[in-house]
Amino acid sequence: MRRILVILSLLLLVPVLHAQDQGQSAPQNQYFLQVIYHQGVHWNRTLYLQEQMNAGFKGIEARVGIQTIGKKSWQQVNNYPRYGAGIHYADEIRDKGDTTLGNPLSLFIFYQASWAQFGRFSLNTNVSAGLSYNPVVYHPVKNPFNDVVGSHINLFLDANLFLGIRLGERMDMNVGYGMNHYSNGRIHMPQKGLNNWGWNAGLTWLFGGGEKPFRRSSKIVSEPPEFHPFEEIQLMASAGVTEWQLPSMPEGYHYLASSLSIDYAYQFSLRSALSLGLDVFYDGSLERSLKIDPEEVDFFQKTQLGGHLGYQFSISRLTILFNLGTYFKQNTYIRGFYYSRAGARYRITDHLDLHLCIKSRNGIRSDYIEWGLAYHIKTR
Repeated sequence: MRRILVILSLLLLVPVLHAQDQGQSAPQNQYFLQVIYHQGVHWNRTLYLQEQMNAGFKGIEARVGIQTIGKKSWQQVNNYPRYGAGIHYADEIRDKGDTTLGNPLSLFIFYQASWAQFGRFSLNTNVSAGLSYNPVVYHPVKNPFNDVVGSHINLFLDANLFLGIRLGERMDMNVGYGMNHYSNGRIHMPQKGLNNWGWNAGLTWLFGGGEKPFRRSSKIVSEPPEFHPFEEIQLMASAGVTEWQLPSMPEGYHYLASSLSIDYAYQFSLRSALSLGLDVFYDGSLERSLKIDPEEVDFFQKTQLGGHLGYQFSISRLTILFNLGTYFKQNTYIRGFYYSRAGARYRITDHLDLHLCIKSRNGIRSDYIEWGLAYHIKTR
């Protein structure tokens, strides 16, 4: 724990060394340091660690970020958000002798948006995504009771709603509630993942901006860009890897998984769009779920057809998306009766996006992580 505190302290000191006022008269983006403490409970689906998880978890994180002031139109449209990067350390089991679950260390990027302002108070949301390293994972002989974490490297996701309180020109306080999730997307088994729910509290220190004495930079306000609703067709192709493994097996089998989708999307505002689409899923591991010899399972028996409704939220070139769908055709019900897809796309050209999402069964259990491309064809 002391080493982690040293790392967090160094992270906080680096931006301070560069926080020299520039004496510029034009409004400048300002920077901030943030330290947040987390405490809460586990969403417990484990068979063996229920007693250990009853005490809940605690964690601490440090962030470095930018407070935008509206230099670009997307910043004004999104109500002057904050964004940046940070490090998160969690003590999942409050036991110094824990050798079963471990304490993950995560690096992430984050985005904070304000939805309402009441004088010194503001209502905000935060979304973070990154990678996490856990030194302790499942092993059939050395660590058989860890039925939650199957790999050292996992995705780290965090979302919370919080109340921001302005204490002064430089200092803010935040109090909120939310969740974080660790998952490898079934690249390795077991894959129940870690899900933590709880409250959090933190302090934020602002610096930079070019004014002496320090004052928060004024927000730039201009006419929003002209927008006309439009429709488009979105074509997406992606692929991933998934593992099938029984608890008694020292190693599992890895299979290819892929998705093909076509969506009709209606962009009804600068930030939001609704979509309706069809999906074709291929999951090689389904050959282990049918009551026939895996070598006799053909391509179409490992294929599923589905349809979904979706919502897409745009932040400049980044689009956060969520789909909820149901299957029209499947040869086994091991993947449940409905599915979800949550993730993001980044626009690299006017028509082409990079695509990264988690496809989940029944909305909560990961099937696989998919990487791919999406192509946009504007129709009207």
